[in-house]
Amino acid sequence: MTANKVLNILTLFTMDNRSMTVEEISTELGIPASSVYRHIRVLKEYGYLIEDNYGNYKLGYKFLELANIVRADISLTSIAKSYMDELTTRFRETTILNVISGLNAVCLTTSVIDNAAIKVSSAEGKVMPLFGGASAKALLAYQDDKVIDKIFDNNLVNKITENTITDKNKLIEDLLKIKREGYATSVGELDEGVKAYGFPIKNSRGEVIASLTIAGPEFRMKHRSEEDIVEAFKSVIRKIEVYL
Repeated sequence: MTANKVLNILTLFTMDNRSMTVEEISTELGIPASSVYRHIRVLKEYGYLIEDNYGNYKLGYKFLELANIVRADISLTSIAKSYMDELTTRFRETTILNVISGLNAVCLTTSVIDNAAIKVSSAEGKVMPLFGGASAKALLAYQDDKVIDKIFDNNLVNKITENTITDKNKLIEDLLKIKREGYATSVGELDEGVKAYGFPIKNSRGEVIASLTIAGPEFRMKHRSEEDIVEAFKSVIRKIEVYL
């Protein structure tokens, strides 16, 4: 089963064309019905298509699950962005919103001070390792132990800077500290000279689904009150979590 053929089948379904027979799909794509049957069998198995009592095929409930994931990310971004801008304006440093994706962290959005002479930035969609940096560790600390095992078993941990933690036991100790204190800190673990504080964001079920981070050059961040940052970010996160 080629990806192109599968995608071609799925893209035939629209609001005006919500169900199709094998023969209709075969005709539209110009491929044998036997090939359509093979592709449909796999799509049904994984929940991407369902069959009604009349032999018509429709999009399956798997798409609802995927839509909920996208919806959660979009709503989280829209909810958090104004608060992020407020934090960025107050502390004059970059604020970053990340989520976990597999064995990586992914940036959803950022808030940056445009006129800062030196600033930390992160592009939307940027993929980062889970084992280093405050934003990623604020996510990793609340994952199942198997996630940590997979990261090391798959040899994903590597020395990016002198401050990157590559020892499994030391990383676990750091993650336990994060859970005790409720936030993560890092200095130059992924980028030299960058200091960051990362805070977990939980949904209504108490699951950590994202992290909110402030990051800036160490020479500036060391003069900022950690107590003020922690208080401000935890206050904002409580407001965000109300909607989750």
